[in-house]
Amino acid sequence: MSEAKTTSEARTRLTLDLSARLNAAVENYAETHGVSKAEVLRNALTFLLKAERAAEEGMTVGAWKDDPVNNRRVERDLGIGTISGNI
Repeated sequence: MSEAKTTSEARTRLTLDLSARLNAAVENYAETHGVSKAEVLRNALTFLLKAERAAEEGMTVGAWKDDPVNNRRVERDLGIGTISGNI
């Protein structure tokens, strides 16, 4: 009889120190979206790794919206692939 790995065996526990500002942001996001703080951080890291890979392939990683009133696109480069202390 084979034994399947349990979820706890497939994961590694991590202790993380966050600033009060980041912790509040994680808590707020988790509460707003009905997920755990751990899930917020797992999703954020997954997004960061995918965005970094895209940046390494020469892509620009950012956000944008179309402004139909002024007939233009408003863009914001997210700076993925760089380290910023202003988070």
